Amino acid sequence: PANWLEGDRAKRARLAKVDTANPPALPTDGWMNSEPLTLEELRGKVVVLDFWATWCAPCKKAVPKVNCFAAKYAEHDVVVIGVCQERGSEKLAETVDQFGISYPVCVDTGGAMAKACEVDGFPDYYVIDRAGTLRVVDCNANSVESAIRLLVAEKAPTRTASR
Repeated sequence: PANWLEGDRAKRARLAKVDTANPPALPTDGWMNSEPLTLEELRGKVVVLDFWATWCAPCKKAVPKVNCFAAKYAEHDVVVIGVCQERGSEKLAETVDQFGISYPVCVDTGGAMAKACEVDGFPDYYVIDRAGTLRVVDCNANSVESAIRLLVAEKAPTRTASR
């Protein structure tokens, strides 16, 4: 639903350029709380991307809520991944420990993933469905759980032999 999305008409037009059928690959650097993950291996799961930064006060404030989503929906095959901006990432381990981040986090070295997703602020939330399609681009922080519930309720895609 449109009320889940952030931004005015101009921002939404810019975000419409994001390739939702082929979300960008997850970063390979700086993983904590998990081995490096790929979107291909996460097919069949709902994936919440939390674009954040170690220096971002609203990001830090959101950690308890994001930890809650990660724990509450894990049994429903939901994976939350924190995609940390490179600037300030030298404090990633300290921030993860200080704020008790329990979900996997990685560093967006070079900002490739944020650029491909047109991320323009932190935190920003993007939600990928079980089929691997980016279904919610720049979800309003207050609507993330609604988006998760909707996508969890959808039937998992049927895998074909060609995959």
